[in-house]
Amino acid sequence: MDQKQAVLAREVLVQETKTTQRLDVKEIAKGAVETVGGAGLLALGAKTMFILPFTMIPFTLQTLFLTYLILLLGNRSWRPVATYIAMGLMGLPVFAYGGGLYYVLSPTFGYIIGFLAAAIIAGYYIGNPPLLYPRKLVIAATLIQGIVYTMGFLWLAGWLTLTRLIPVHTALATAFIIGVAPFIAWDILKALMAVGLLVGTHKTKTIISRYLSVLGNT
Repeated sequence: MDQKQAVLAREVLVQETKTTQRLDVKEIAKGAVETVGGAGLLALGAKTMFILPFTMIPFTLQTLFLTYLILLLGNRSWRPVATYIAMGLMGLPVFAYGGGLYYVLSPTFGYIIGFLAAAIIAGYYIGNPPLLYPRKLVIAATLIQGIVYTMGFLWLAGWLTLTRLIPVHTALATAFIIGVAPFIAWDILKALMAVGLLVGTHKTKTIISRYLSVLGNT
């Protein structure tokens, strides 16, 4: 009896090990898709842009995709954002104006730093998604925009001070006028679109899961 129990225990252990290995491979593949796909979305958003004559900061779809990724992935969202930044600094032309280490000297690099800060901070707030509570969605989206604006604004002000040799208070005012004020309405619209994408993604996943469940039971 003891020998049979030992054999049975070994068989159970083998099955559990195989199941764990399959789950590990699945999680690794899922993480790779999230990271590469998310970085690709941010690159696409950077290239979907237009520029107005009164500001050097481009209007892009990046914060739309950034907000969507953070709301969708939560505390995993820093991975695609960090990958995107690394790709750009290594020379791949994934930023709005190209790529390369020189980009850290550009007036817009503060916004890119803000992307990663927002992914870390807002991602921590969200935790494990999906996040579908309206109040938390509003707080998270506001937090994301606030972090990106703050980092971009301060970086731009510093860049203006150092390159244009203007007083700090003038640089701060100018940075707000050309780097924040023109984008507020645009970014509110993109945040709403990101929430819509999140809800749509969740509904699509639910429908697909139910469909696969029905197929599995037939």
